Amino acid sequence: MLAFRLTGLPDSRLPLYLYCVGTQEEKVQFRPDGFPVYQIFLLRSGKGDFKVPDEGVWTVFAGQLFVMEPGVAHEYIPHSKTHGELGYIGIGGEAAGAVLRSAGLLPMGPRRLSEFEQFWSRVTDIWHSLDDGMSEMWNSSTIIYQLILDISQSIFPLHDETEEREARSRSLTRSERESESANEAFTRAMSLMHTHYQDDLLLKHVAEAVGYSVQHLNRLFHQRHGITGHQYMQRLRLQKASEWLDKHPRASVREAAETVGMEVNYFIRMYKREFGETPGKEIKHRIQLKMERDSTGPVDHLYEV
Repeated sequence: MLAFRLTGLPDSRLPLYLYCVGTQEEKVQFRPDGFPVYQIFLLRSGKGDFKVPDEGVWTVFAGQLFVMEPGVAHEYIPHSKTHGELGYIGIGGEAAGAVLRSAGLLPMGPRRLSEFEQFWSRVTDIWHSLDDGMSEMWNSSTIIYQLILDISQSIFPLHDETEEREARSRSLTRSERESESANEAFTRAMSLMHTHYQDDLLLKHVAEAVGYSVQHLNRLFHQRHGITGHQYMQRLRLQKASEWLDKHPRASVREAAETVGMEVNYFIRMYKREFGETPGKEIKHRIQLKMERDSTGPVDHLYEV
């Protein structure tokens, strides 16, 4: 067993840091005030219950991990008197909760790991490395972050989630499953375009992000919108530019083009093709309308490129 080890004071700039690490014989633990940081528990052998007042009771088996949030009163009670082995890692930092949640280790509940012994060995390696000069916080932060990512990739789905997914899979035909997958990928592609239309985003990068080839993603766009993905992105940018000009009637054509991430000459050409007139003429028209309402005087200089 490896004794409880604390690390040094964390650097305030670290969003994630190692607070403590160790292993022990499985035994009753009672923390009415909780623990100051997040704890990842790994049960190597034995079985026990984590009890959290007003939250519930979770039974943890050998080969599983359990993450406890900071400041949460809890109790751990082993099921047997033949003490198993329980490892733990304390993780602090402002980003700790977000990282653990994104990695699928929160909310609280047991998670089963593939290659459990590999992670147990890594916990003991971290413990021993504190004696070998790894106590420097920046190094340990990197190691802990990588450990969380690796754990995330090795988590088995919880039993009830697996059953639900398998039942759903059995109830769907192959074509329905493929259609459902395509819908999810297409929805994500659309979301990426609407989020990043101002950026230098290429269709091939959108396709890569959703796991499709450009050709396949274009087929989906043709099926749903009758145009290619590139044409959809171009129309989206032009529509966003028109909306932006509505809100900024005194802006220049160059500003409008830059706002949607397009080169100015190409923007002018595509804008006229989409809306029937150049953005300069549209800006002039809008300003003239505003001038008629506000009597602001000549404005020819405002719509220059």
